Amino acid sequence: MKKLDVKHTAFHILVGIYFLWVVVITVLIGMTAFNEINYVNTELNEVFLFWILLNLFMGTVIFTVIRMFKNKTILNRIVLYSYVFVVGASAGVWYLVKA
Repeated sequence: MKKLDVKHTAFHILVGIYFLWVVVITVLIGMTAFNEINYVNTELNEVFLFWILLNLFMGTVIFTVIRMFKNKTILNRIVLYSYVFVVGASAGVWYLVKA
């Protein structure tokens, strides 16, 4: 049996946590956009924007730690592109609510 590589295991655990974060913030962005477009409860949008800001901070921390591994696989590109997409979607929703 092979010896368990702790660095490899930690990388995959962090990537798993990252993809859970992507699902959570995507749902949060969708709820905010739906709430703003359909005028469901506009007072709730300020809370949603605060949650998006907090989630972006936590996602940035996870993203930074994943990038510190300097892994040159396709998984690293998927993480990079999904992070850029989520940041762009967050900025778009922020503009939608504040404009």
